[in-house]
Amino acid sequence: MKWSYLTRWIFDRPHKKGTTLYTYEVEKCLGLGAYGIIYLCKDRMGKKYVVKQLRPSKGKKQRERMRFKDEGELLRKIDCHAIPSLLDVFTIEKHHYYVMEYINGENIEDLLFFQKQKFTEFESLRMMKQLLSIINYLHDHHIYHTDIRPPNVILKQKKVYLIDFGLAKRVDIDNLKEVSNSRQDDYYDFGQMLLFLLYSNFKGKKGKKRTWLEELTLHPATVQLLKRLLGISIHYSSGVEIEKDLDNALAILKEAN
Repeated sequence: MKWSYLTRWIFDRPHKKGTTLYTYEVEKCLGLGAYGIIYLCKDRMGKKYVVKQLRPSKGKKQRERMRFKDEGELLRKIDCHAIPSLLDVFTIEKHHYYVMEYINGENIEDLLFFQKQKFTEFESLRMMKQLLSIINYLHDHHIYHTDIRPPNVILKQKKVYLIDFGLAKRVDIDNLKEVSNSRQDDYYDFGQMLLFLLYSNFKGKKGKKRTWLEELTLHPATVQLLKRLLGISIHYSSGVEIEKDLDNALAILKEAN
């Protein structure tokens, strides 16, 4: 553990503000992931971009370089307005980078845990409907994100975006077991995302640990949706099924309000 920390400190220190990477100038480091370092950069015209660098300590291994390359290739094949476009790829002194469109919004993790923003049941479901359309697009193209979490979902002017494809994978349609498992992984993560949003309005007291079914007061249609997403009831077999139940819950809540 200590050696791992020392390795990251020596090899994976982020570039400083003002550092030039190819034709992009670093404005700040946005974050450090398991495999990459993310920067907010600008070009000579002042336009902003996100630049992702493969951690130098990871770049020493061919397997990790291939993983990083595969992520870039995957992003090249995606054409979805709610997923940042891959714009450029470059290498500087054996350090590997790619450039993506910058989405100037806020991720759900920051909104929930730092800004303490609250979302009603209706608002939560409406946001998740947007996220579902992104997931359905990916699945239609045999791509599975496998890392749908609050920090990887951005909200900008009430529009939802999905980022960070470091763990995403393309699965051969003939590999039925892998397709099914990957699909259910994304659906489960989708359900967890919905729970995070719904808990933003939870006002319970700390004490005995209870399940979400006991703590949250939700419409039965939303409960049914969550149970199937989380595998408590029979799994959903497709995004079309999820969309049908989600739309039903939204319609009921809209009428109730």
